[in-house]
Amino acid sequence: MRKFSEFALCLVLLAGLAPPAAAQNLDLDELAAALALPIVTGGQAGNPIKNTTGDVVIPNPTAITLATVTNARTSPLLLRVDAISGDPATPLVGGDTWQSDSFDCLLTGRETTTFLIVPAGAGSIIYVECSTPFATDGPFADNRIIGAKAANGILWVAAADPSSGASISQDVMFGDAVVVDVVGGQAYSFGAVPFQAGQGANDGNKIYRFDGNEYARWPNVLATNFIAPSATAQQAGVRAELILFTLDGTAGNPTVPRVAVGGLAFDDDENSFDFQHEFDCFDIVALDDISLNFRQAFLGSISGHLQLVPQPVGTGNDVHDAAYGDGNDSRRRPVHGWLVQSLTPGGAAVLPGQPHAGQPNAFVSPDAAAWGRPLVQGRAAILPFLNDEDPTLDVDPLL
Repeated sequence: MRKFSEFALCLVLLAGLAPPAAAQNLDLDELAAALALPIVTGGQAGNPIKNTTGDVVIPNPTAITLATVTNARTSPLLLRVDAISGDPATPLVGGDTWQSDSFDCLLTGRETTTFLIVPAGAGSIIYVECSTPFATDGPFADNRIIGAKAANGILWVAAADPSSGASISQDVMFGDAVVVDVVGGQAYSFGAVPFQAGQGANDGNKIYRFDGNEYARWPNVLATNFIAPSATAQQAGVRAELILFTLDGTAGNPTVPRVAVGGLAFDDDENSFDFQHEFDCFDIVALDDISLNFRQAFLGSISGHLQLVPQPVGTGNDVHDAAYGDGNDSRRRPVHGWLVQSLTPGGAAVLPGQPHAGQPNAFVSPDAAAWGRPLVQGRAAILPFLNDEDPTLDVDPLL
């Protein structure tokens, strides 16, 4: 039975007390002026804010990421690329303070390129083939090898004019990513999170404003379905985690962005519970690390869904808030990301009695499997907190 209070709260979350649905917002199925793709090489450490266990789908640094981007227009396009570290401050990596490694990559008309990202100590190495403007540069002059501080994080790719190098607000790219665990024998893939051009002019620098003018606004609510994780941490079977990120921050700032979300989760019988989660800029977190209720309350359920709503959160000495906000060290930072699930070898994809009583078979797989997809989103845009400016990504070293 639905409870009225739960139904009413669900409507409030979907409405978000935000601008009407006509607000400039991301469209996950259209070309974009900028893309956010994951950097995942495995071994993401636990979240020190919430004492979580870290990456469980790929628990060791044994993964490679293939992030693929296509120039959809017939003329050349310059990609302005930033590999932004999401590594937390832990003994493994020491914390990268959200540093970014930047480079450009030229694509000819209709060209596709893949960024191959492999683990390298506490960071990663990015291999990519880009075009060069002159054939006399030699057959290997277009190959790029970039050392990145990010073992895990976000690959930000923005469209730019190949002549001036200035960022442009034109929806001319699409992309996707495949993460392969070369030791565990599994892989998952999903589309990039696309950022469409806004309705105004782009000033051309590397301060990207998600204000509806330079780029589309972030959504005010996210949601996803999931296959319910196994009942205990030790039980073989289905695992589920979220890859979450924000881009509202200044790269290399010692005070990294802080994000808070509140949420509701529902099982397949419409029973629900609420939860909260905080992280710094990037997080890979198992659902049962967010709340044990994802195991305890979902016993007997084959599936469920959840909703995430960004909340205001304080960050002491927040230089980014001083530059792009009201300076009160508190912001409502937007969130986006992906759901990732996996099936362990010998694990049961479906337990007896699911999805209804009398189901006799537990479908056990001899092999590992993994899958992923972007989180779906509400159509309304996130509202800045108090007098803050709109969310802004500042990766411009000159300003």
